[in-house]
Amino acid sequence: MAAAGSDGKQGRVSFFAATVPGLGGLLAGELAGHPGLEPDGETGGDSRADLVSFRIGRGAAFRLNDLRLAEDVFAEISAARRAAPVRLAAALVPPAGLERALSVRASRVRPLSSAMTFRAVVRVLDESQFKRTELRTALERAIGAARPRWRIADPADLEVWAVEFRRGWFVSGLRLSDQRMRQHGEGRARQRHGALRPVVAAAMVRLASADAGRTGPRADAGPGPLLDPCCGSGTIVAEAVAAGWEARGCDIDPEAVSAARANVPAADIQKGDALRLPYPDGTFGAVVANLPFGRQFRLHVGWDGIGPALREAARVTRPGGRVVVLVPPPVPQQTGGLTLDSAYPIRLLGVPARIWAFDRDG
Repeated sequence: MAAAGSDGKQGRVSFFAATVPGLGGLLAGELAGHPGLEPDGETGGDSRADLVSFRIGRGAAFRLNDLRLAEDVFAEISAARRAAPVRLAAALVPPAGLERALSVRASRVRPLSSAMTFRAVVRVLDESQFKRTELRTALERAIGAARPRWRIADPADLEVWAVEFRRGWFVSGLRLSDQRMRQHGEGRARQRHGALRPVVAAAMVRLASADAGRTGPRADAGPGPLLDPCCGSGTIVAEAVAAGWEARGCDIDPEAVSAARANVPAADIQKGDALRLPYPDGTFGAVVANLPFGRQFRLHVGWDGIGPALREAARVTRPGGRVVVLVPPPVPQQTGGLTLDSAYPIRLLGVPARIWAFDRDG
């Protein structure tokens, strides 16, 4: 997140991407592995999102939806230290920076009109010096002064965000993405309550690769099929298919099986129990699952439910493969032929959870 929002020597615009808190490191790895992108090492975030800054190489064939681990992408306008709201707003939407970001949006999203609607979105780490609403009002006035024909609305044609990405430091950006990026397309044919966010599913599929840093058309594809034994509406299976895996899913709930088949018609979806999978030993190169947790599910938080599911996942995974699960802590570091490789704490719907990536022992 550069101080002026661009490379002074080359006049190139900086960008930043937002993802689920806890996934910033994985997003930075995805950016670093993309041939058309140049991460600049700047990261930060508030309690609602991790932010990672990058630039696009000249002539690079890059589309926003190339980033499977980002929920939003912004053209950076500026960055500034915390100050009084009016002064900070002026520093965050300087005319040159705003014009630069608007040019990017016009070229990458759609042309602009002279009269458009806009809204300001503000996130702060604390409100001890001023309220979030004070900065939002100051931003709206600064943008209105620069673009007098624009009017405030919600929803709006344009969104200008100001985020305190590190204590005392703010970055502003023009949002380039829309809801389709968060949904990884036009959304699911069949919706189910509590479906996993696609960006989390994409991160889990990425971790299923023996080399999560690989890139290319089959960047995350591993040595054999991938199974989601608790597939729900099929979000993980869909991300695996998009990444090049031969993906399969099963679920104990017939309604979930029906929804997943509708959402991912290219995948093999069957009815099955995660604790007694209907597959021979070593069938899969990876098992990736959002294991149900909570009182309403058969698998409760705690080792009594999660342990048997992990052991069954290990049984059907080939030596050298991977098992990736999303459950709250604690989870033993080694069990049933699995050795913990890495863990990523995240929050979903206000509930702390963790992505655990295990290696299947040889």
